[in-house]
Amino acid sequence: MIDTMVRQPLALGRTRFLLYENPIAGVARRTLTDDVVTVLQRRGCAITRLSLGLDLETLDWGRLTADHDAIISAGGDGTLRHVAARIPADTLPIGLIPRGTGNVLASEIGLTRSATRIAGSLMHGPAVTATGARANGQPFYLMAGIGFDGETVRRLDAGIKQRWGKPAYTRPVLSSLAMPEPTLRVLADGGRQADAGWVLVANARRYGGSFKLSSRAGLHQPGLLIYLLPRGGLARRLTHLTALSLGALDRLPGVEIWEATEVDISSDFPSAVQIDGDPFGTLPLKIKWGEPQLALIVPETYAARLGAEFTPAHPRR
Repeated sequence: MIDTMVRQPLALGRTRFLLYENPIAGVARRTLTDDVVTVLQRRGCAITRLSLGLDLETLDWGRLTADHDAIISAGGDGTLRHVAARIPADTLPIGLIPRGTGNVLASEIGLTRSATRIAGSLMHGPAVTATGARANGQPFYLMAGIGFDGETVRRLDAGIKQRWGKPAYTRPVLSSLAMPEPTLRVLADGGRQADAGWVLVANARRYGGSFKLSSRAGLHQPGLLIYLLPRGGLARRLTHLTALSLGALDRLPGVEIWEATEVDISSDFPSAVQIDGDPFGTLPLKIKWGEPQLALIVPETYAARLGAEFTPAHPRR
């Protein structure tokens, strides 16, 4: 969920950035980080590139917050989740350079892959408060999948994904389709119960990149949407996948959609889980919405679509 209270950067824009980069994210966009850095430097910005593999939790964030205006997460949705989970709350706002395979968050906020526009957003885009959820205590901001897509992500070869991007999903998708469907037991907000063959937990409108999951979901909406897809064999699962790709999943017969802030999911055997596109072990799973929160830098066009009223931020001393 995105709070409509935003913090507007100074008129001159942010000019001092920390950069955390995932060196293996993306296939055709490996130069995007350097292109954005070049644009920022030409505009007078100072960039501090953090060492690859650096443990963010060991840094002196008090000093870094005083000396910088924002931190840039260069990678995919998993990279952003990694950064957000390891920096203290109420420190620096986080901006994106979308270099992942799916880039669901970048699609959600309308961040293009133009180096010039990304640099402009990093310098001048408003910072809004994004509220995430926790899955078994670990933070995520976009989505969780239990069953078919969890199994697909679990079977994905990271090296092949690095080299080929989205085509790397073909083999794990096909092998996951051939697996028996689990019976997932879902309990929402401590009361509502049902069984399903595949469960999606959404904190955003989009899923898997450009696919629109539902107009009812969104980073600006409170709480989570829980999609319960019924069991029914290969034909029904293919129907679900087709509807998902067309943004029509919420119109399929038998699909239930619940609004909730807490959900518990279990099964008779350890069904696979993914959060924000990364493997996350197996069930049981407990998800609770409401925190953590991060200050996320978004394009002005996205904030305008929310109808947010901007208020000036206080300059750092």
